[in-house]
Amino acid sequence: MQLFINKTCMFLTRSLSMNRDRGFIWIAQNNSTTDYVELSIALAKSIKRLCKENNIAIIVDKGTKLPHDLFDRIIPLEQDESKNIEWKLNNEYKIFDLTPWTHNIKLEADMLFTHSTDWWWNQLQQYNMVFSYHCRDYKDNVVKQSPYRKIFAKNYLPDVYSGLTYFRRSQFAKSHFILCKAIIQNWKYVKENILIDCHDENPTTDVVYALANKIMDPLELDAVKLEWFNFVHNKCLLNINTARYTDESNYLYPQILDNNVYLGGYRTDRIWHYHKKDLPKEINERIL
Repeated sequence: MQLFINKTCMFLTRSLSMNRDRGFIWIAQNNSTTDYVELSIALAKSIKRLCKENNIAIIVDKGTKLPHDLFDRIIPLEQDESKNIEWKLNNEYKIFDLTPWTHNIKLEADMLFTHSTDWWWNQLQQYNMVFSYHCRDYKDNVVKQSPYRKIFAKNYLPDVYSGLTYFRRSQFAKSHFILCKAIIQNWKYVKENILIDCHDENPTTDVVYALANKIMDPLELDAVKLEWFNFVHNKCLLNINTARYTDESNYLYPQILDNNVYLGGYRTDRIWHYHKKDLPKEINERIL
């Protein structure tokens, strides 16, 4: 009997320790048009409301004030490599060194959770890294050829989305982020000498992740593609194959009812990457 109690206590202790050692993480830096900190609060609320496994770490500019009941770790950026850039993505590679967790799910601020992801962790932690391949439209169809990703097709880059990435503290993940750092810090050379027909003045995280992925695993022999590890993307041409819709807020008439997200009349059970930054506010005003 005592042996059973001891083993049970050891199991519970190990489980509690593991739960404290895994969590969500993302970077939130405001620019002249978008309050990413405000978006992060909305994202954190959706995680805390729906998930029991809900540790959250956020990386922000020094002096940023955030509610500690929503964010378990608030990590200030000591050095901002996006200081003079409007689209602040140059610090993304720092997530590996700054995260307090062993097991991490990296997100982006302009997302909302629509369901619990608690069961994901035991599946994901079998791997060093899991990328989100492709995305989903509002009907949950897989979108493999995005009109927004011509550079991916021209350069035969893997169709990964950095906004949903799992990594654990491992040599493989460390190598990935070291490569991301090299690509970001040498962007001018990369776009002119490595990538074909790239005209991006500054690196975007999706392209950086994809290029690092291709360098490390050119034949995708180690790729882990999990069909449930996707998000619904709100970009217009991913959902409706016509250019006549120019308002990315309302073309699907998104609604949030009883904590459920409806897009084009379909309830989504995936993370929603709404993309248009003022969309949650517009929905709330519509409800009121």
